[in-house]
Amino acid sequence: MYRFLVLFIFISANLWGQSVRFTESSLETAISLAKSQNKNIFIDTYASYCQPCKKLEKEFRDEELAQYLNDNFVSIRVDMEGANAADYKERYPIVFLPTMLFLSTEGNLRMSIDHLLQAKDILKMAKYLNGDEEKKIVAAEAAAPSPPVAETPVAETPSPKVTPAAPEPSNPTPTPKIELDESEGKILYVMGQDGQLPPHILREEAYFRMQLMDGSHHATADKYLATQDDWSTEVNMKFVHDFLNDARSDKFEYLIANRSAFEKLIGKEQIAQSIQILVNKELERAFPRPDKKRVKQLKSYLR
Repeated sequence: MYRFLVLFIFISANLWGQSVRFTESSLETAISLAKSQNKNIFIDTYASYCQPCKKLEKEFRDEELAQYLNDNFVSIRVDMEGANAADYKERYPIVFLPTMLFLSTEGNLRMSIDHLLQAKDILKMAKYLNGDEEKKIVAAEAAAPSPPVAETPVAETPSPKVTPAAPEPSNPTPTPKIELDESEGKILYVMGQDGQLPPHILREEAYFRMQLMDGSHHATADKYLATQDDWSTEVNMKFVHDFLNDARSDKFEYLIANRSAFEKLIGKEQIAQSIQILVNKELERAFPRPDKKRVKQLKSYLR
């Protein structure tokens, strides 16, 4: 009897606990579940290293949000380091973490949110995309009492014949305005979060930062290379070449020391061009100015 009671309490806690009930499944299974239950799909993406993703856990324990999503959506959680990640990433725009997706029953994307939101804002989005907010507006308009009609005194003489005006086209139901409280900005692969990121994420982040053209990619590139004991792998050699920015750097010295290997991998002409650009940069604009010994050394690199 005691075991049965404990089991009942455990099952009840899982069924009725105030949290969104997520399922981890493939995209195909998620769509099948949605069709069988005639529900839309809500997706939360995460990774083990993503601190902002962990902040969303508190929002998903919100009683009102959990109740609504559990009743009206098939909720799927996707580990972006897991086996199911490729299918979701290939079909949907998942670049930032965390990313939340609202899909139709057939799996068509209806909305993508790539930053943190509070529970009440996620709830507003869910209700709007599920059509509940529009239904409320229509119901409120239908239930509103008609304005009183003023009595018209009876005219002693017959009124002139008036051609009725053409009816004005009905206005569509207004889209409800959703105001969001965004406590966090957009996060690029959880850029800049505290704590140690996996090396492959640092590598991707460096390339992302390079596209921002604000110079921040150099520090991230150095962080990634600091995690690598072996720079001679093909991936790392290409990375070193891509992030060359200064002849006074470990990356440049490594390229010079292993020039033949770089030429074989990337090409003689491209390596010669990269070296020429960095050497001329130091000769023409470096501060402090290179001394005679350094100038001679730099020119020796220009074969």
